[in-house]
Amino acid sequence: MNKIVLMTKSWLNLPKTSLDLYQKVWLFAPVFIWFSYHPVIKIGSSETMNLELSLALIYVAILALVGLPKIWRARQSLIKNRAVWLVGVFVLWQLVTLIWGVNLARGVLTSGVAILLSLIFLSCLAEAKNIKKILPSIIKIFITSAVVMSFLALVQIIAGIWLGRSETLLCAGCVAEQFGFVRPNVFTIEPQFFGSLLLAPLLILQYFILTKKSNWQYNLSFGFLLMTLILTLSRGAIFAFGLGVVVLFILNLRNWRRILINAGVMILGLVVALIIQGSAAVVNPNFNERFSQVIAKSIHQLSMGAIDFRQENTDISNGVEEYYDSDQPAFDGYVPESTDVRVNLSKVAIETWSQNPERILFGVGLGGAGVAMANLSPNQGPREIVQNEYVEVLLERGLIGAGLLAAILFGYFYAARCQKWTWAIIAAFLLQWNFFSGLPNALHIYLIMIVLFVYVEDNIISHRGRGRTKPAKTS
Repeated sequence: MNKIVLMTKSWLNLPKTSLDLYQKVWLFAPVFIWFSYHPVIKIGSSETMNLELSLALIYVAILALVGLPKIWRARQSLIKNRAVWLVGVFVLWQLVTLIWGVNLARGVLTSGVAILLSLIFLSCLAEAKNIKKILPSIIKIFITSAVVMSFLALVQIIAGIWLGRSETLLCAGCVAEQFGFVRPNVFTIEPQFFGSLLLAPLLILQYFILTKKSNWQYNLSFGFLLMTLILTLSRGAIFAFGLGVVVLFILNLRNWRRILINAGVMILGLVVALIIQGSAAVVNPNFNERFSQVIAKSIHQLSMGAIDFRQENTDISNGVEEYYDSDQPAFDGYVPESTDVRVNLSKVAIETWSQNPERILFGVGLGGAGVAMANLSPNQGPREIVQNEYVEVLLERGLIGAGLLAAILFGYFYAARCQKWTWAIIAAFLLQWNFFSGLPNALHIYLIMIVLFVYVEDNIISHRGRGRTKPAKTS
């Protein structure tokens, strides 16, 4: 047993000094964040929400509680930190909006999650030096867990050919009946959240590939994760990754040879993903699909209908067209409804927000988006969310809340100026916020951004302490 412990410590490159409980709990973050929905503890439901607990949410609560002593001991230094004040005001404003909120129960629960995340932010700031020491270990665990989850995604795709939703943990929009092949969601609620979880490890690996000594393991892991991302068919996650790629390429233009190699790996990952999708649909006994048509369908969906290699699914014989309806998936290409629903929700939310000057300034209250939109548009259910984080903040917390969020994000980018490669991850997440909203299913975004902020801010403090005028060499 001792030998196993020593081997694990050696593999993770953990500091030689013993870790305290807080640091040990942080090492589990890259594992628990993947379990954002399955397994789920269903407590109950109401007209406006479902009451559910995930392993990721339970982990966040534990991490916040374990960090309380750290916050208390560092309270004097934390109170001098401008980032603490800015985040604190934003969280406080969310609590204030509960006074006029139209869905108090949901607002209280949402504020509870926000408070837990803010406590983690404070404790992480208090332990910045120690968090930075174990950050390489956290990254290694995160990338390893991403590879494991990607392998499980392949298992889910294969199992989904013959098994149903209950056996494979697939969501309603993930099953093979939709496109002819499974869109993996693994332990998340939807493929877009699984794709979102892949963003940070993908961009970290890409940064390593572009800046560090050549390593076949980096390239192999990167290609495998990218292939899995394509298999989710989540345009939001894929577009977000594309933005991150552009940022990293611009920052590393001098390494043009590595950029070309990296681009080749990406193309290979795309090709392999399309082959897997086509093969899964052809093998599926429930459909009569052609390999080329499946690939054309996938490309049509990924490009939002801009690229169309599809052929009419007909068999022309003696001038008679026989359509294959009974043994075909529900969709034969781009599904505009998925985009239209999000756009319509944002329109309804903005219309709801602009009803009167008070609402424009103060919002409808935290957690009240669904009820407020349902009051304006009866065809919207009170459980509905905006599916756009920025618009939801505007509707629920008003211009004041949106202004505070903008200030936080601006300050975040400014703080990261000494480690510009982190802009790729930040930009990817901020773009993806246009495709969903809410906290419980996207806890990984906040945990990753907290760690990145602590990393870059600690780096800035280190520069000042050494009296440097230029950013230190990226570590």
